[in-house]
Amino acid sequence: MNLDQLPLLDIFNSLRQRHGLPLGVEEYLVVVRSLEAGFGISNCEELEQLCSMLWAKSEEENRLIRRLFGEMWKQIESLPINSDLETQENSPASLNETPSSTDTSSLISDLPTPENYESSPIETPTIEEPPLDEPLPDLEIPPSIIPEPVQAVQAVRSSRGDREMKRPRYMLLTEYFPVTRRQMKQCWRYLRRPVRQGVPTELDMEATVAKIGREGILLQPVMIPPRTNRTDLVLLIDQEGSMVPFHDLSRQLVETAERGGRLRTTNVFYFHDYPDEYLYRHPAMLDAKPISEILEEIGERTAVLIISDAGAARGNFDQERVDNTKVWIEELQQSVRYFAWLNPMPSECWQQTTAGEIARFVPMFEMSFQGMNAAISVLRGRYIVLKELDESLCY
Repeated sequence: MNLDQLPLLDIFNSLRQRHGLPLGVEEYLVVVRSLEAGFGISNCEELEQLCSMLWAKSEEENRLIRRLFGEMWKQIESLPINSDLETQENSPASLNETPSSTDTSSLISDLPTPENYESSPIETPTIEEPPLDEPLPDLEIPPSIIPEPVQAVQAVRSSRGDREMKRPRYMLLTEYFPVTRRQMKQCWRYLRRPVRQGVPTELDMEATVAKIGREGILLQPVMIPPRTNRTDLVLLIDQEGSMVPFHDLSRQLVETAERGGRLRTTNVFYFHDYPDEYLYRHPAMLDAKPISEILEEIGERTAVLIISDAGAARGNFDQERVDNTKVWIEELQQSVRYFAWLNPMPSECWQQTTAGEIARFVPMFEMSFQGMNAAISVLRGRYIVLKELDESLCY
């Protein structure tokens, strides 16, 4: 049996067309070249490992490829054995003859390629496929049903030793490395403006002692309301454009502020490049609301944090953006007392850009654990000395 009887191209097309795997011609040719170089032809398991390593991008796709190969081996096993082939295999001459590497190369060269597949298509019977999460049985294929070319090349490569081909393992990380989700929560918890409010449930030790000194006897302790965080936070997030790579970062900031910040209120608005007349409640620039109405609603002691690259991601300078941002910041200063700017680009990338100019009239910090702590300190009313573009610049 020649290797062109193995329906590799049918399996490849089934993965692309029926199962939607993002595979191209190059992925198929890589397998063909690997077989020509002598990889994946020692046994059935090595061929499956080769195709899984080159075609699969997940465990689910790996199981799918294994299942299709299992069905292929069953079809080969069920094929009728040619009587002439049996006679040739059982003859003494064939038992003592070892195929040469030249014969092996000619067998491998018979593999179907995308160029000649259209002229000689191979029909594969439709097989009902079980669910992808169903575990595949371990197939024990006797040597008698392994295709003859595979046995031949196995004999040629017997001196190379057994090589175990292992699929590489990858880990998908969702953390934004300059500042992790846990560090974000820690920073938000420093944004506190404690106010005693509510039912008196805590003991005021000093007032109680002073009362005992005045009255000479303890009749009733002095109770005070507990401290609660009265901080209101407004996040103004630049969206789309050069901020697309930082959308996940912005979502993490919003999630950690809302769920782990222990703030009284957290409001989120979106804009593109700079707020013009409206801010949007939805990241897709939906549900618009005039800026004037938002500034009237938020209190004077509300902390406003702006998240934007300010043009540093593209490394250009836009004087119009600088002027419009300055007008907007002056309007913001008339309504709130505390505001800061977080830039996801490193501070060394701000020079000669729009961000560097905006940083001269806005307390801007890079998105890192230290930078976020400094921004929180500004929102708490602390004095911060910046060591960024201009050593004389301070807030």
